[in-house]
Amino acid sequence: MMAELRKLQLIGGSSYMVSLPKEWVKKNNLKQGDEIVLEIENSVIMLYPKGFKEDIRISKVEIRDLKRYDERFLRRFIYALYIQGIDEIVIVDEKLNSRLISKISEIVKSLIGMEIIDASDKVVLKCLTVTDFDVYGVVRRMTQIVVTMMETLIEAIRERDFKSLDELKSLEDDTDRLYLLAVRQEHRLVREFSSPARWNELRLILGIRTVAKLIEEIIDNLENFSSYVRVLNEEKELEILEKFLIELFEAFEIVYKAYFNSELETAEDSIQLLEEIEKRMLERIEGSSQYRLSLEALMSACRHMKSIGEIALNKSVRESLKVTN
Repeated sequence: MMAELRKLQLIGGSSYMVSLPKEWVKKNNLKQGDEIVLEIENSVIMLYPKGFKEDIRISKVEIRDLKRYDERFLRRFIYALYIQGIDEIVIVDEKLNSRLISKISEIVKSLIGMEIIDASDKVVLKCLTVTDFDVYGVVRRMTQIVVTMMETLIEAIRERDFKSLDELKSLEDDTDRLYLLAVRQEHRLVREFSSPARWNELRLILGIRTVAKLIEEIIDNLENFSSYVRVLNEEKELEILEKFLIELFEAFEIVYKAYFNSELETAEDSIQLLEEIEKRMLERIEGSSQYRLSLEALMSACRHMKSIGEIALNKSVRESLKVTN
């Protein structure tokens, strides 16, 4: 990014003018009479050629050498392309065959909105959904999944009927897909919020990716907890775990309210509550191996919830410092 000083000139007694760098005009293929968009936010003005915003929102890449063909690499590689916010991925490789295409097809099923639209001599992946997802909406949905999982777990322990826990795996899979979508939308918004006037919004977007990751980790912890708790037979241990799970459920409702509503005192209350819950969990760690594993999974979820509370507190403080005009 280059910065330079240019003088403001008065024209005709009522209008002001500032000249544009010749190199910038040439680089953007502009000529006299072309339209320039002028975007004003507070004390910052951003200029860009008409159509520029539309161009950066639709991106396409062509991959001519996959380098490696094992499924683990392909999954990581395609995920990395997806979260960059790329709308169309064209894969051209001499080793493309039905087996490789089948691998790619299975990977794409885990990406919201991405579909294979051509699988002839090349593979074309395209995002067919509307790109303007509300990233906060995506993370809200992830919090709803946490609530559903915890309610299911509480009921299963209370009724001593663990068959319903088989459904939790699909909820975990949904969360993984939502997390990738949240990261994808973050990358797209980062490109758009490059103006100094929008740096506060940019910080919020970067923060919400961290929250999304913490929620994904909480759901992984709850899935692990469900696999441990279902084989427990000791009534006393089940009672202790049920009690802690209910407390975490109530604490999570407080912490996500603090985050989404930017409530400073609620954020502090949630942090203190979760610290107290974690302390009491550590005091009750002794027991059977499956009990300890179950409790450790809950403690890990508790720590991630506390991290969200800390982010909520910082977010609340930052928003309270905004200058009002």
